[in-house]
Amino acid sequence: MSKPVIIITYARSLMALTVAQSVRPIAGRLIGVDSVDWTVLGFSGLCDETRCIPDPNETPEDYVAALVALSRECREETGGPVLVMPVFEDTPLLAAHREAFPGGVTIAAPSAEAIAQVHPKDRLARSAEKWGVPAPKTQVLTDPAAAQSAEVEDALPAILKPAEGCGGRGISLVEDAETLEQELDDREGTTLVQTPAPGEDYCVTAMADGETVFALSAYRNLEQFPPQSGAGALRETVDAAPFRSAMETIARGAGWTGTLQADFRWTGEPGDTPQLIEINARLWAGITHSVNSGVDYPLLLAKQALGEKLPEAGEPEIGYRSKLPLLWLAGLTGKSLEEADYFAQIEDNWRELKEADATLPERIGQLWLDMTDFETLKDDVEAAIERSRRGGDADADVGPSEAGSTALGSLFILSHLLRYGSLPAEVKHD
Repeated sequence: MSKPVIIITYARSLMALTVAQSVRPIAGRLIGVDSVDWTVLGFSGLCDETRCIPDPNETPEDYVAALVALSRECREETGGPVLVMPVFEDTPLLAAHREAFPGGVTIAAPSAEAIAQVHPKDRLARSAEKWGVPAPKTQVLTDPAAAQSAEVEDALPAILKPAEGCGGRGISLVEDAETLEQELDDREGTTLVQTPAPGEDYCVTAMADGETVFALSAYRNLEQFPPQSGAGALRETVDAAPFRSAMETIARGAGWTGTLQADFRWTGEPGDTPQLIEINARLWAGITHSVNSGVDYPLLLAKQALGEKLPEAGEPEIGYRSKLPLLWLAGLTGKSLEEADYFAQIEDNWRELKEADATLPERIGQLWLDMTDFETLKDDVEAAIERSRRGGDADADVGPSEAGSTALGSLFILSHLLRYGSLPAEVKHD
């Protein structure tokens, strides 16, 4: 059997870089696709080529059509199998359009039927109750602006989150009736009102075959940036055993095949039960950490999708730590650098640099300095020193060594800034 052509989406990201590193040995040809021309994957040396295609969020139909055309082209050229590996938020879209692809093309994603049980988030609330998976009490408001605050005031304090959305976007903690009324007035679309669960957040990841879980690992964020809702800047692998029962119930209840990622809240106490917060029908921002910790999820996913013999799943290294240098450095500033100020500063600086009389390398260098400006440390030196000690010996989570150094973080961000003038979801949220 000939080696497959593997098409990796969201080529701008460090996530795609990790996927490419994992599957490169089994690929006859590796193609990275994105809606921007300048991508981390394109610079990595891992790809045979890159393609610029429509943005899935702007024109989803055109995005699917472009991938169908590319897949057909690869099939006609090689006559061999083609594997499309969606990396981030395009996973539900491609799963739903699986039948549009020609024969011999496989989408490395769970079935649309499985995803529909957990996505959008209001469906997960109903499914968790049906499956008997412990989860916070949740109310679903289809029209939050029309809802009477009295209907949910007895649930205060509460977490409000949109049914659609990735990571921490649109999530608010509401503690009083006045804030609740304002939040409901400002929100559009289906909104969840959820009782806060005690403990800390845990990211639990697995591989499932429709019935069972055959790979399992978990990590927690020791540091995030921004501190309250951002992506993990310093992560640590923990024992996944407390979450196994719930993950197996989810896999069996949904008939889930492929990678499965769920967020839990847990106190860490043996007598307390972890509570399911969210399931993401996509790869997760900490995929590089998970792979380096000992479980090569992208390789397992690719082999499973292709129907090939699976390698040993591997055991995660408990206590393994990794950091994403860009966010970890920014996080050293602690409370003295607020989310809005930091991200607005980067975006404003890039817009100015785009018009500057400077070479592209000079602009990259200046932006990197802007991102890691330690002038802000003067008001929070002790906290910064403590964070530095905490993560100083953690591995740098920047992908394969041949692809560069911490500048990869800049390339990833700049690829998004070039097109949109704003920072991408992968950096802002886990």
